[in-house]
Amino acid sequence: MPENFSTLMRQHESAIICAWVDEVYSERRTTLASALSYEQLVGFLPECLEGLSQLLDRAAQDGEILEVVTRLRPYAQVRFQQGLLIDEVVRELTILRSVLNDYLWQEGAEALNGDLKALRNALRLINEFVDELIGQALLVYAASLRPPVETRSSVWPPPRRRKAFLGEPD
Repeated sequence: MPENFSTLMRQHESAIICAWVDEVYSERRTTLASALSYEQLVGFLPECLEGLSQLLDRAAQDGEILEVVTRLRPYAQVRFQQGLLIDEVVRELTILRSVLNDYLWQEGAEALNGDLKALRNALRLINEFVDELIGQALLVYAASLRPPVETRSSVWPPPRRRKAFLGEPD
């Protein structure tokens, strides 16, 4: 896979963001457009696109994808604090997947000189990346709501200590 996704994403970052915003604003199943300012809505995208482009450049494996997505976890925490519902966050990420896939079909195919295997691998990586973002959002929402929900893979957030366990009276 060529090492030019970072350059390609940087060149087209504003077009990707605009396409995503247009889709989010036209989505009737969420209140994202009315609940958030433009800055709040797109604030996470540059970091997200940078992380994704680096993963694409390296043709990353699952562990690397999870590492990058874990660093993007504050996005889901902020969405929770902004009062958005989990289905709205998932819809937002689903729209991102669609925009990124369309973008890669249009711009990436040319950059890959018609290498369909590389294009397929890049599309697979984008889909895995967005799947992990959705998974992290679910973890954040589950951990933030009461009662606590156990997960198999997350050590986040750390378990809360009770005063009784610390030797302090209740």
